[in-house]
Amino acid sequence: MAARDLRRPAAGIRVSYSIWILEYGYVDRFPASNLFAAQPNEGHRRMPYCFGLIRSADRCILVDTGFADPAVHERLTAKYGETRWCTPVDALARVGVRAEQVDTILLTHNHFDHAGCVDAFPGAHVYIQRREIESYVAAAARPPRFEFLTRSCQADLPQRLAARRATLVDGFAEVAPGIELRPAHDTHTAGSQVVAVTNADDGTWVFAGDNVYSYENLDGLRGDGVLAPIAMTTGSAATWLDFTDGMLAGVGGDSRRILPFHEAAVWDRFPSATWDDGLHVAEVSLAGGHVSAASADRTGR
Repeated sequence: MAARDLRRPAAGIRVSYSIWILEYGYVDRFPASNLFAAQPNEGHRRMPYCFGLIRSADRCILVDTGFADPAVHERLTAKYGETRWCTPVDALARVGVRAEQVDTILLTHNHFDHAGCVDAFPGAHVYIQRREIESYVAAAARPPRFEFLTRSCQADLPQRLAARRATLVDGFAEVAPGIELRPAHDTHTAGSQVVAVTNADDGTWVFAGDNVYSYENLDGLRGDGVLAPIAMTTGSAATWLDFTDGMLAGVGGDSRRILPFHEAAVWDRFPSATWDDGLHVAEVSLAGGHVSAASADRTGR
């Protein structure tokens, strides 16, 4: 990722988007050792499952789709203690968005909890890195002993994409004014990507997918600024370190501008609301014409 200071919009940016992070579930006791490489004694934490929503006056874009599978919900509950779930479609309805309004889906990578609900938004055009799909297909064709490479993947995603409007992206791509896909290959997955949203009003925000689980990956486990590589990856720690260093440099070292999907601290870093069932929405940026989701009269804060 280029190291241009993305806190300020590039010349020519004239659009501003509202940006939210929507929680559709959580597990209560997730082992932190699964989030940080070579850190076996960091205890447990509540880990949310989230996706992103980007809106302008005429666009409604999702970054990832989440998943909805009662069997997986039960498995995760048995493994990680208390959990809570709603469908991603229901999570969107809580902020006034219907499934048919979604015109675009930007998939950061092919894992079930990020790409599992593509079919819930049949009118959306889907974008994913070509390398992500081709690498998955090649890995799935290998002998069973290589199952680690496909363990968390949405197995039927290539078929789902072939049956609908979809673009396999080769590297960098602008998919809407101020919204850019940026490759993060051989990090969390072979064809990972991040999504940069540059607003005229407040600069650039980067949806990191699973290349950031926690702000501690960026800020250091002790807040010392030492990058803590992600643990669950098919790429290399060295590649992740270089990519993440460039991603941080591009936002002036401000980790708040990098948006993770499994980090409960987002509810404190941004204005947020808590629904009656304990799920959350965080409001990263609010453009003119949209109603604040963080000021909802529930148990919002």
